[in-house]
Amino acid sequence: MSLTMKQARVGIGATQQDIADKMGIHVQTYARMEKCPEDVTIKQATQFALIVGLPISDIFFLPTNSN
Repeated sequence: MSLTMKQARVGIGATQQDIADKMGIHVQTYARMEKCPEDVTIKQATQFALIVGLPISDIFFLPTNSN
């Protein structure tokens, strides 16, 4: 089962700010990544997966209709 970035983040009890800080990016940049996951680079996806403790294959990096 794949999770969206938001689901993965919420699953570890992290805020957007928490993830942005760990990735070394601005919170608005991270929010944009959640909104448009298809624009996330491989490097960012790998970094995010490490932070949330999931295999990259378990995270859905395609556009969704849910927020």
